[in-house]
Amino acid sequence: MKSMTGYGKARYSDDDFEIDIEVKSVNGRFLDSRIKLSRELSFLEINLKTLLKRRIKRGKVDIYINFQNKIIPELYLDEENLKAYWKIYDQAKKVLKTKSEIPLEQILSEYNVISIKTENLENEKFKNLVLKIFEEALSEHQKMALQEGKSMLLFFNSAIKKMSASLSKIEKEFPKYKKEISEKLNNTLSTLLKQKLEDDDYKRILLESAIYIEKADVTEEIVRIKHHLDKFEEKINQNNTEIGKSINFILQEMQREINTIGSKFNSTSVFDEIISIKEEIEKCREIVQNVE
Repeated sequence: MKSMTGYGKARYSDDDFEIDIEVKSVNGRFLDSRIKLSRELSFLEINLKTLLKRRIKRGKVDIYINFQNKIIPELYLDEENLKAYWKIYDQAKKVLKTKSEIPLEQILSEYNVISIKTENLENEKFKNLVLKIFEEALSEHQKMALQEGKSMLLFFNSAIKKMSASLSKIEKEFPKYKKEISEKLNNTLSTLLKQKLEDDDYKRILLESAIYIEKADVTEEIVRIKHHLDKFEEKINQNNTEIGKSINFILQEMQREINTIGSKFNSTSVFDEIISIKEEIEKCREIVQNVE
């Protein structure tokens, strides 16, 4: 089991480059990734997203890449452009009939007089370097996500034990409750039967009594919750990381069944047990929102 919440960081530095990569994630229904990187590294975005999808399946993920290029750029003087600018400035002086000198730095700052040649980063060696650092950051992120997953797994297992214990008490108390409502119904019927009734009235009373007793039975709901608890335990102990949606569905079904039991089994003897199961389901539903 793995959490959608995680954080990882990796750093690289040498004489040429300094690279810092951070990976942060929180829960989300689908994989939603945002990569913040400089324009000179934009050619790596597709590779980074492909690598991310192999390691993270769900969640909102923010990736920050800080890059510093320490390679000293090579400067080139374009003599032809320099002469052209000097010529046009000299011509301007004659037109204006001025003897003012033209600052050399003014000419050197003109477009394409000085060219800067920078290192071409779009090569396999540099790409592999960045992806390797990204892998390291992802690995750190996954360590934290798995650690969080272990904590969630412990909680889920504890919740299953508590719910199973409460369900056993409910199951044990139900025959007594069923006997009580049957006796109450029999007493009510005895009173009614002493009155003068038509044949149709007798049939209706018997039919409605049977329906009432059937509706008050929670045996099927108890069996279904037991089945859901077994599936819940099976899911959380699988190696498959994409189990969050499945667990959430199981918990929804369990909540529906325990609500039905609560409405049918209206007895103070199991009130605390029903509330306990509802509380554990609610806690699990909150936590499962962060399961990948």
